[in-house]
Amino acid sequence: MRFIPEIPLKFERFPQGYINDINGWAFDKNTIESNKGKLLTLDIDFGDYCSLNCPHCFRYKNTIDNVQHELNIKDLQKLILDAKKLGLQSVKFLGKGEPFENKDFLDFLRFLKSVEVIPLIFTKGHVLGSDAMVTKYFKGYGHITSESLIKELDELNCSIMLGFNSFDDEIQAKMVGRNTDYIHVRNNALKLMVKQGFNNSIPTRIALAINPVTIWNIGECLEMYKWGRLRNIYCIVTPTMISGRAKDKMWVKITPADEKMIELYQKIYEFNIETGLQTIEQIEKEGISAYAGGHPCNQVSTGLYVSLNGIVLSCPGSEENVEGNIWKTDLETIWNHSENIHRTGTFNCGCIAKDGKSIPENFYKQVEYNLNLKYGTYSTI
Repeated sequence: MRFIPEIPLKFERFPQGYINDINGWAFDKNTIESNKGKLLTLDIDFGDYCSLNCPHCFRYKNTIDNVQHELNIKDLQKLILDAKKLGLQSVKFLGKGEPFENKDFLDFLRFLKSVEVIPLIFTKGHVLGSDAMVTKYFKGYGHITSESLIKELDELNCSIMLGFNSFDDEIQAKMVGRNTDYIHVRNNALKLMVKQGFNNSIPTRIALAINPVTIWNIGECLEMYKWGRLRNIYCIVTPTMISGRAKDKMWVKITPADEKMIELYQKIYEFNIETGLQTIEQIEKEGISAYAGGHPCNQVSTGLYVSLNGIVLSCPGSEENVEGNIWKTDLETIWNHSENIHRTGTFNCGCIAKDGKSIPENFYKQVEYNLNLKYGTYSTI
């Protein structure tokens, strides 16, 4: 059965100058160029517990987790202060666990507010949408309802990337490894964030993390993308990372055929053009993004990923690009000797983890070529 949240439209066409991003994530060309060499963002883990069981989880059974000394909240606060000296503006919470299933998380978000760092939180919403779960983890902070916690998250200037793989309860349950009741809690979290006004600003402060695009949900991805964007909700549409449970042969099994992925990306960009979300000229200058229709990824030219055990990677999407270990080397030294610092100044980095794998060779060029055939404005391959 399908359950689509009742949320009103914000746009039929997008206003001129619309910012195609969620607040705090990627950086525009001027910021990239004027801050070349600076560490602008960090991806970090916070806690290791998650009550879900996603079959594609990028952090479960990850080969970098062979070190037992985990970062605690004081370690992370020091990390942020060290990163601030290098230019830090934002932090994305990716895992290792579900951040809201960690009782220290709200303390850390309050700390980030005090040092003027924007937090972006990937969450599956099973805590945010449940009064019982909020009470379990955040009663000590005075929160016993979802609405109360979401209000404070708004005050803390958080951006929320809500796991949202399907409108169908059975498909969604399959993709989080939980029963079909999950979808109602997730939808409740979304409705409460909209009620609080997370999608009132430009750029928005809420996203649907439709990713990963898999053989199970690809038939809905375009529908969900359009549904979210017209409500001023950013949408993250991209195939799986090549790490954790998705490495080895798993990514091959769950990633749709190349032609289906090309068609999906093409239709998403056509929607952007026809609704004024992006102009043809803008897409030509920016290039095709690894996130279909979204802001090009420049994480690997502006930041690093610090895992729960202190191992530092170029990108969360691959276990192979190890840059260092903060228990052995300070963050500044790791950054100054990293592969990523050589990428600074690059606006569209593609995806170093997925390119040639879940994003096949020549994928971006083929999508661009197909758009050129329809709109006749791009340079051809």
